[in-house]
Amino acid sequence: MRFEEEVTMIPIWGDRIPGNTGESKLKYLHPNHDLTMQDIFQTKGGIWDKSSDEITNTEADDTMVWRDEIESGYGRETMDDVPFLVPYIVPGSRKAVISCPGGAYLSKSVVAEGSDIAGFLNAAGISCFVLWYRTQPYRQPYMFLDLQRAIRYVRYHAEEYGIDPEQISTIGFSAGGNLAGVAAVNYGNKPVDVPGYTPDEIDAVDGRADAVALCYPAISLEHDKAFSVLIGLDAYNDHAKRKEEGEKLDVLLNLHKDVPPMFICTCADDAVVPPAKDAELAARAIELGIDCECHIFPYGGHGFGACVTRESGMPFPAPDFSAVESWKQLYVNWLNHTFAG
Repeated sequence: MRFEEEVTMIPIWGDRIPGNTGESKLKYLHPNHDLTMQDIFQTKGGIWDKSSDEITNTEADDTMVWRDEIESGYGRETMDDVPFLVPYIVPGSRKAVISCPGGAYLSKSVVAEGSDIAGFLNAAGISCFVLWYRTQPYRQPYMFLDLQRAIRYVRYHAEEYGIDPEQISTIGFSAGGNLAGVAAVNYGNKPVDVPGYTPDEIDAVDGRADAVALCYPAISLEHDKAFSVLIGLDAYNDHAKRKEEGEKLDVLLNLHKDVPPMFICTCADDAVVPPAKDAELAARAIELGIDCECHIFPYGGHGFGACVTRESGMPFPAPDFSAVESWKQLYVNWLNHTFAG
């Protein structure tokens, strides 16, 4: 999936990118080019199939990755992807937000949850960077390392962008919300520990966000088939292994008092990610003394993003954003208040 306009793409890693092997992605992906979009969401066996707990066929998932990420996106045919930031800078703004689009860790919704987010933030006087991070067929930890590196990159270059290095927030949507949550809870300022990778001067910079916003986030992935993308199909179908890995990456289970202020929003009619988990996360954050604001709107579905209606090509009816659209101003108010000191 591509941006609607030409954009500036800033690579966030140096000459060596941890996790890149140069292998053909066809070693891991088996796309079926005859599948329609309707087929992708109705084909049995993949992550969209809710009829069983097992994943038996990833053909539809692989086809989506090939089309959205490689044929019409920024992914390469080999394991040589180059994660990047797209800057939307407001001159004089001291605040910056790194936006993490969602897409089930298969692709990224870089417009609805990327450039559209930058649009309303810029209108509010806030700079934004949209992150293109690695997804299928990459496994964890590389997507989390990409976000941690993006935070370090923006902080390292804060002066040239006119940004306060202590006013860098992340915001994530759906799988991007999981990305932002896990990065804040599990990764923080941990060093990059990948065989063969030599840290550089950017890796020495603090990798923690100063504030974190999670929009319809995937918080606990153990029972979400998208988890198979992070840990691999064999590990996912092994229930004991899935539980073990799921607990390690569960935002709610691993939440701790040193997590930065949090903003959480979702809709009660979200049929993809359970909204009750957001309420649990907010309650736990408050128990731990984390500054937290949480909004659960009555309707708006999953994937409302910046609440801009477009023809999506997806086999779903257009959502009603009238109840949830106010999340944008609420978020701006929260961010300005959080960074007021």
